[in-house]
Amino acid sequence: MTFTRAFALSLFAICAAAVLATGYQGGEPWTAAAFVVFFTSRVARWTIKHPPARRCGDDAHGRAKRFLYITTAGWLGAGALAVTAALRGEGGEWLYVAPFFLLMGAVNLYLARV
Repeated sequence: MTFTRAFALSLFAICAAAVLATGYQGGEPWTAAAFVVFFTSRVARWTIKHPPARRCGDDAHGRAKRFLYITTAGWLGAGALAVTAALRGEGGEWLYVAPFFLLMGAVNLYLARV
């Protein structure tokens, strides 16, 4: 792992912890968790898309499946947390966004299973 990649992933982890702590202290922990889950899936997707070193027998099909499953987990996880945030009174606007998140998760799950 290169220094730049290690630094970027460490910085992301610190920022995610800060977002969760701020959300908890501000009374909106579910909203903060939804953001962290969504962006964590994006970081994981980037890591899968840009492996540190390609090997001779690299399984591109397997990486594509992992990419789709990580995308699915991000959409469904953020959608579930968004619904929870809306039901807990952290913002009614989540009710507009959550169905889209869940729909995108279902579409990605379908694509991963095909």
